[in-house]
Amino acid sequence: MYRGIAAIWAAMLLTACATHSKTIVNNPPVTIKRIAIIPATNPIWYSFENAAPPIGYPFQFWVNKLDSKSKAKIFNDRMQPAQGTLGDDLTREVANELRGYGYSVEILQGVIRPPNEPDNVDYDKVTTDADAIVHVWISEAGMYSSHMSTRYIPRVNAGGKIWVKGQEDSLYNEDIYYGVDAKAGKKWAILPDPKYSYPDFDSLMASIPEVETALASGTSQIGKKISEQIYAAIK
Repeated sequence: MYRGIAAIWAAMLLTACATHSKTIVNNPPVTIKRIAIIPATNPIWYSFENAAPPIGYPFQFWVNKLDSKSKAKIFNDRMQPAQGTLGDDLTREVANELRGYGYSVEILQGVIRPPNEPDNVDYDKVTTDADAIVHVWISEAGMYSSHMSTRYIPRVNAGGKIWVKGQEDSLYNEDIYYGVDAKAGKKWAILPDPKYSYPDFDSLMASIPEVETALASGTSQIGKKISEQIYAAIK
């Protein structure tokens, strides 16, 4: 029985951690001077999880899951005022950085998006006379305590893509991880400031303004890195 429980637990650990997708960079077929940005949508829910190992008895994992769900609701209720900005912040950061590289940049409004998958955009249906479309998105933002640590660490996972009409493949497609999923030395990773680390739920909840700053800082750093990589891909 315990061997079966161990196998289930190992599978759970593998699915709890984000995995990084392969970077795609292709040579641009045209000179790109004008860029239209499909803006990132704002998070409507912050992820929150304590993935502590099931020490004590076999069903501890499910106890932790239920506890995380309850705490996630409390956390999101406190974070509600900040939820309407991260997508806007990422979009604005990328636009400003690309303008700094000399590109003419327009942030598109009224892009048609599937209600349940707002970042699954059909680029062929986007109306623009720009040379290229840059799409940015936030796939996850929140706080996470891994099975290897008791501390809560911020997590912002976001990405960017460049698309040119008539080109089958993307010129650039990359996910950038800030915080708990980042790995030192990887070009897709941004390590957080160590001060954004909380030993328990009470400490985290007493530091909500700082948590908001951590997520905003991560989003800004991701925007800069995406822009830098886009410039390297199309210059």
